[in-house]
Amino acid sequence: MNNLIEQNIQFTFSGDNYKDGKMSRIYKNVRRDAAASDLVKVGKAISSLQKDKGLVEAILIQKSAVDLSAE
Repeated sequence: MNNLIEQNIQFTFSGDNYKDGKMSRIYKNVRRDAAASDLVKVGKAISSLQKDKGLVEAILIQKSAVDLSAE
């Protein structure tokens, strides 16, 4: 089941203007060879541009095809 077809990242940001103090955004088409440290840098850069309180969580979302003939 190692047939990775898509990879996304979900960033959660903290800020007074956000409902419940947090806002999550999903960014699609993350490169398969992206390093965790690079993803954190991107999240922090987005947070800085938004002028919020900071990045509080990053979740890598991977979607893989399931072989239906496997039993």
